[in-house]
Amino acid sequence: MLANFRNWWKSSFLFVALLGWVVFTVTARAQNPAHVFHNSDISVSAFGQFTQSVSGDGVTVDPTKSVGGQAAFRHIYHPWMGFEASYGYTRYTDNYSSNVFGVQHNVHEFGGSYLVSAPGLLGIKPFGLAGVSALLFSPSLNGGQRASAQAKPAFNFGLGVNAPLLTSHFGVRVQYRALYYPTPDYDDVRYKTGTWRLTSEPMVGLYLKF
Repeated sequence: MLANFRNWWKSSFLFVALLGWVVFTVTARAQNPAHVFHNSDISVSAFGQFTQSVSGDGVTVDPTKSVGGQAAFRHIYHPWMGFEASYGYTRYTDNYSSNVFGVQHNVHEFGGSYLVSAPGLLGIKPFGLAGVSALLFSPSLNGGQRASAQAKPAFNFGLGVNAPLLTSHFGVRVQYRALYYPTPDYDDVRYKTGTWRLTSEPMVGLYLKF
């Protein structure tokens, strides 16, 4: 338990530091406390989870597909630069060739990213993002095969567009987002592959701009 906590702390430290930087930057740049959230937005999105199969050390891992959700906060401090802090959740099963039963787990993602926006056309504004995330793989009670929870660091990146609906303060966000991270092994030799894998998350959602 203590080892898992330490791994989680190490993976989360950079995210917490980035989130703190976002809050400090937003607050410091606001000349008026009422304008703290000026040029900021919040969003909720649904996504599909598609994770690649990987093989290593004689073990093959075939993940199942799933759906999930994400909540995000963005702040734009320059016409084309900003930050994003996000939380995502999904649940799926990793099927390991070394074990009869797959490991079903809840996946919690805490992400911090730099955001780059491009000039808009007809109100549609493209953007790109890249940053780091902390992933927590928490095996489920009934399908987790008694595996231990495990935290992994990840790189996140993506591209998308914002399209306003009737007003510039509300709209649709469509994006492709991906995570690249070490394949979870739950500190169990049966699940070790020594590989990294890519999770793709095409998503669509709604945003509210302040």
